[in-house]
Amino acid sequence: MTPLSPVAGIVPTIRTGYRAGPALVWWLLAAVLVGVVGWMKTINVLLLVSYTLAALLAINAFLAHRMTRGITARRIPHAPAFAGEEVTLRVEFTNSDDLAKSLSLAELAGPDDAVWYAPHFDGASTIAASTQASFATRGRHALPPLVARSGYPLGILAFQRTLTATGEQLVLPPLGTVNARSLKRFLIRAGHGDDRSRRPPARWMPSDGDVRGLRPHRPGDGVRDIHWKTSARRGKWMVREYDQTAPIDLTIVVDPWVPSSPADLVSQQNLEWAMSFALSAAWAWVHEESPGTIALVVCEQTISVHSGPGTPLFIREGFFKLAEIAGTSAVDATALHGVPALRHKSARLVVSTRPRGPVAGAIRAAGLSFAAVDPSTPIHWFAPRLVMS
Repeated sequence: MTPLSPVAGIVPTIRTGYRAGPALVWWLLAAVLVGVVGWMKTINVLLLVSYTLAALLAINAFLAHRMTRGITARRIPHAPAFAGEEVTLRVEFTNSDDLAKSLSLAELAGPDDAVWYAPHFDGASTIAASTQASFATRGRHALPPLVARSGYPLGILAFQRTLTATGEQLVLPPLGTVNARSLKRFLIRAGHGDDRSRRPPARWMPSDGDVRGLRPHRPGDGVRDIHWKTSARRGKWMVREYDQTAPIDLTIVVDPWVPSSPADLVSQQNLEWAMSFALSAAWAWVHEESPGTIALVVCEQTISVHSGPGTPLFIREGFFKLAEIAGTSAVDATALHGVPALRHKSARLVVSTRPRGPVAGAIRAAGLSFAAVDPSTPIHWFAPRLVMS
């Protein structure tokens, strides 16, 4: 399979069918002018030249049309991407004819069109092409159409054919930066979600482990980990360093509430913040803790649960719901009592678009430990990513 590289500086149009080449006007003008002079002066040679130019134009049109026949395209599915992340979109073009073709293949994406030139596309063969793309917003994005275009052999008249290779790209929320150690400390100190800073019982959350030694203070270390006597003796901050404990599983509960009236800009911003924070927290957690399992619980009119191994691949594929959530005012928090994933021994994080929502209240009523965040929560250890459209 021969790979193709995009050709810079070539921008095809979306219109399909025949397209005039740069020399078509002069070609037609020459054919007509020579024909008129030959007819008026009764010069047979000039008439023959005029007929020849017209015949060559017709042959060019036929062969250009023939070059694009039998060309098919297939998009290679790509894993879900993060908003703002540059991904490689792959396509396979197949020539099902026995005749070798000379043509260009293009992806029509507006100002970011990609064009690949295949001067000798062998019959019954396949070539691969790829292009780079990024998406500014989450959701399911339809991929641009693909076309085959040829002006063979003279380039006077070209024919462009649209290829049926529809596809879409699932785009997750933008991935922000989360300090995983601070997130872990936040979960441990959140207690039962009653807005008091305390360390929960051991049955709800594993401890940080045994103290292994002391080390200099780093950004993100908590005040409770400072060893005051040693810090006073050495004249600089020293903190306790703990042995690594068993990985902690994580359950993230998302409350995508938006007002029932037409959502304003603030409501939409809160929703996007919540989606980005939930994804970023899960991504940082699987890289820091290597948990056995991780679960996403989305509270809409119905409860949807997606759980799997705590791996980056599962975050990309299992958290697809975060790309599709549009927000709802009908959040059914009562159905949370029957969700087995919430009873699983794990750290629990409730991400909501509003403070003190019914979702957190339902989990609190069930006697489960959790931490809750919303756009009004001061979180210094999370930096959202700004994606330019």
